[in-house]
Amino acid sequence: MVILRAGLLAALFCVFSTLVQAQPVTATLDRTEIVRGETVILTIRVEGQSGGVDMDLSPLEAGFQVISTRTSSQISSVNNSMNARIDYHLTLFPLNEGEVTIPSLVVAGETTPALTIQVEPRTATGLSGQELFMEAMVSKDSVYVQEQLLFSIRLYYTISGIRNPIFTELELPDAVVQTIGTPNQYETLVDGMRYGVYEKQYAIFPQRSGSLEIPDIMFRGEVTDSSSNYVFRNLNTRTVTSYAEGHTINVTEKPASYPADALWLPASEVTVRERWDNDFTNVRVGDSVYRVIEIEAQGLDGAALPPLEAPEIAGVNTYPEPASIDRSFVDGSIVGKRVESTSFLMTAPGTVRVPGVSIPWYDIDTGEVKYATLADSAISVGAARSGSTSEALLLSNADMEEPTRETFEASTAAVQAEEQTLVSSPTTPLWILSLAAALTALIFALSFLRFKPRAPRPAPAKVYPVAAPMYRQNIAPEAENKAFKDFVSSCSGNNLPALRLALIGWGRQYFADADLHTLDAVALRTGNAEIREICLRLQQALYGQGGTALTIDTDIKRLQQLITELRTAHRQRQTRNSKDQDYIIPPLYKA
Repeated sequence: MVILRAGLLAALFCVFSTLVQAQPVTATLDRTEIVRGETVILTIRVEGQSGGVDMDLSPLEAGFQVISTRTSSQISSVNNSMNARIDYHLTLFPLNEGEVTIPSLVVAGETTPALTIQVEPRTATGLSGQELFMEAMVSKDSVYVQEQLLFSIRLYYTISGIRNPIFTELELPDAVVQTIGTPNQYETLVDGMRYGVYEKQYAIFPQRSGSLEIPDIMFRGEVTDSSSNYVFRNLNTRTVTSYAEGHTINVTEKPASYPADALWLPASEVTVRERWDNDFTNVRVGDSVYRVIEIEAQGLDGAALPPLEAPEIAGVNTYPEPASIDRSFVDGSIVGKRVESTSFLMTAPGTVRVPGVSIPWYDIDTGEVKYATLADSAISVGAARSGSTSEALLLSNADMEEPTRETFEASTAAVQAEEQTLVSSPTTPLWILSLAAALTALIFALSFLRFKPRAPRPAPAKVYPVAAPMYRQNIAPEAENKAFKDFVSSCSGNNLPALRLALIGWGRQYFADADLHTLDAVALRTGNAEIREICLRLQQALYGQGGTALTIDTDIKRLQQLITELRTAHRQRQTRNSKDQDYIIPPLYKA
């Protein structure tokens, strides 16, 4: 009996110990009623644990976004009994309005109870007085396909020192999205309270008709709370969030009244202008006139503007140049521009009629089809100037018939008759004969000196005529890629003068320094000793001071490789810095 009682007591003690060492899990909320756009903190407490436990948060993904997770643990001793617990604080952002249920979670083998919160819709009158709120605005609720839609996000804040601000990326599968400039920062009054404003602007061009869904925009950042210890760098932060509702935009197809064979151009204004660089009153055969046409559209990108066909004009050779495409932002709206230039070489006298331009476009403000037009231009072309270089050039390039034998003999007879009249006529004065003899002797003397054999000279280095457009380009971030492509193109041709100019042009854009005008200055700015040595050898070869075709080709290939590696390393640093750098929205109240 004694042994049996001892066994029962031992069993009861084990059961009691098991109950005592159980790990109860509790879940609580900091509040049960919130306004759409606010967050709620779910605290999960696990008793008897001081380290990490297994937790499955996947059930939350259907109705919540987990903004942040932090933990805190506590160990205490009461009457020589050690008690430990760990708390998990989950910051949740509800995705829907109304009564929302936080589902049960499995934590450390235990299941938490389901909890409910009430998410009230946000009203405009309830925004003022908050420390942080956001709004998203569109310029209109209905647009045509490919029409510009302006979209703005504004974050209002009274908190100083918001760290790591993150906005929802605006990605629309059926639209082209362009950021307008850089974010604006300013201050404003809302119901008598001063707010700092951080504003981002976008231009959206829908590419398909139907409904365009702009998603909800969410902001997340961190704020250092008052419990932080700045002496020991113990920064306690809390997460702040804000929310702006998305928009549904109705995108309609182009109207049936628009010309079917014309490029669709929905805009607020389209203008076309031209300018000429010659005076039409004195144009002759062999002269060239230069025409520049500028197309500008309010509310369209320059790439959306139509190209112009080069006209075919009788008696004129036409030489179009590559078009220049540009865009800018004026008063928060995109302005596109396309510039086309053409040279007209006059090959026959008469009146030349250069056809005008007519570009249909759709006025989105009035709902009308309009035309941007240029009238025809008439140029009166006179005969070629006698003995001019232009006349000789035209004669050499024109398709002329071979002169007949009769024409050649008649021309020869006329020349002989003219010579006999000038020299043999008894009426020719003696002083003319003397002057002719002296001139003939002088011509023979000059011809002898001109064609006298000279000591052979080394053949000069081949010089390529190269224009230098890169010196006329303004410093702009988007110009660096084009300058690098020009540099690579010049490397493939082994054209040393063009390579020199292209490398200088790239260096000006890469270092954003308009004062770089020499190859030595660009090589010095790279900070690469090998690049400087190669540039020195290329300059020596350029001016005929050494170098062979093999060594030059090797140097050019190595130079291209070094410049490419320099750009790649720079871009990798930029990407790394953009991900790792902590940037702070400027404080509303400056010290």
